[in-house]
Amino acid sequence: MPVNEELRVLKTLSYDATHYSLFVQAGSIGALTRPGHFAMLQAGDGLRPYLRRAFSIADVTTVAGVPALEFVVKVVGVGTAALAHFAEGTPLPVLGPLGVPFPIDDLGRDDRVALVAGGIGLAPLVLLSRVLAARGVTAELFYGGRNEKDVLKRADFERFLGAHRCAYATDDGSLGRKGLVTELLQRELSAGKTYKRLYACGPVPLFRALARIADEADLETSFALESEMACGFGVCLGCVVPARDGRFATVCKEGPCLPHTAIDWSRV
Repeated sequence: MPVNEELRVLKTLSYDATHYSLFVQAGSIGALTRPGHFAMLQAGDGLRPYLRRAFSIADVTTVAGVPALEFVVKVVGVGTAALAHFAEGTPLPVLGPLGVPFPIDDLGRDDRVALVAGGIGLAPLVLLSRVLAARGVTAELFYGGRNEKDVLKRADFERFLGAHRCAYATDDGSLGRKGLVTELLQRELSAGKTYKRLYACGPVPLFRALARIADEADLETSFALESEMACGFGVCLGCVVPARDGRFATVCKEGPCLPHTAIDWSRV
């Protein structure tokens, strides 16, 4: 059951001019959060911007001993820019956790999974990495971006998963392999490596490519879809995606974590 509560900003950590992490008190939401959940944040006084903004809950952690929720944000408009300037102690209305999280309850210590992130799509995979590591599940990360600055939270991923299980790809070759992140995954699959499940988050072109790879490898998936949302709980129907059964699925309520086989990628 989602909770609507006012949480205070604990700190903001800037990575560069357009990327930052916002840490707020965990409140009641922290204990309810599972990897893949998201929350709706009020980014202003209710007039500009008028609607709340949806963000993946990147991590449930602590700041100076205080339980905290972390949101990894890219500045793309008025709301995301406003959140970057909230001072410590600022009260922030938060609704969450929302949506369907990643399926992980069936994983055991003998299982190996793949995590694929594209750009800001790293967000829901941070908490997933933390939880999988705590359970002893072997997880390998494939993370791609336009350049090194686009590949965030590397220290956290390497701490949870081990640096030897983290592979990177950038368009300009400034970090890791020059090329597409899907090439990293395809190389492992072509070498005979198998995974119980593929978890991913990123832009639609990445999902389309991963869906093709998953079909060829007969690989089970869970994709954390991204969409602009007005309500966060299936009322406004502003975040729908075409499903393979002919209807439209709501990302906020039926997702955001869905198997690739549920989506009609030819219409996305």
